[in-house]
Amino acid sequence: MPQISVRIKPTHRPSVLSAAQVTIQLEDGSTIEIHDCRVMRNRQGILWAALPSYSVATGKQYEYHPSVVLSPALHREVSDAVLAAYESWQQPIAERRGL
Repeated sequence: MPQISVRIKPTHRPSVLSAAQVTIQLEDGSTIEIHDCRVMRNRQGILWAALPSYSVATGKQYEYHPSVVLSPALHREVSDAVLAAYESWQQPIAERRGL
């Protein structure tokens, strides 16, 4: 089972709550790094983790495609790790603000 570590960083993008860098360490010791992950909040107020993607112009519209494709189980593990790291990172900020 891979070990997942997450580094949360602040971001200046208005629709993004934080940026994240994910490192997946495989059983043989090799690692995979995923940069430009994002923590966002949808219109219903639910937090979610977005993996990197790129856009392709199709006329006046854009199509978004994933830069990284993970198995559903690994995607869930990475998303859960990113959200847990964000909540841990966010807690001291809320305490400093008196929330």
